[in-house]
Amino acid sequence: MAVADVYTPVGDCDPNRVLNLLREQSALYARLESFAGRQRALITGDDPARLLSLLADRQRLSSELARIATTLGPVRREWSTYRARLTAAQRQEADQLLSDATVRLRRIIEGDERDARILSVRKEAAAQTLRAVHSTGKAIMAYREPGNRAVRLDCTNEGVQC
Repeated sequence: MAVADVYTPVGDCDPNRVLNLLREQSALYARLESFAGRQRALITGDDPARLLSLLADRQRLSSELARIATTLGPVRREWSTYRARLTAAQRQEADQLLSDATVRLRRIIEGDERDARILSVRKEAAAQTLRAVHSTGKAIMAYREPGNRAVRLDCTNEGVQC
């Protein structure tokens, strides 16, 4: 299917075109769900470069899904009319594709929410570590400053700094 066919408004398109768009949407949701699973592994690991690359791939898939959603917009608004034009087998396939897309999207969103919580915990832990390092550094610098020299307790001459 040519890009122009996929991403132009559906209008009064034939049922086969609607089914083709729904199949493509379903395939994209399957890929996006696969990427979400890989994302989870990268988040719990420590490979930010691969995670950023995967997020860029997910963004491209999301853009493709948005274009298909725009193309299917008129169909969604008039779904009962389009659905009535389908044969029983086509209706069953369309219903299954839409159901699968809904289930996949729900799982993707739930996984992304879990990933966001994991990232939030890791971010807070990193912030605490940085605060501790900063405090330790300030303490070390305070001891190094000439005006804050420690007085030796083993000196016996009063008034004499050892």
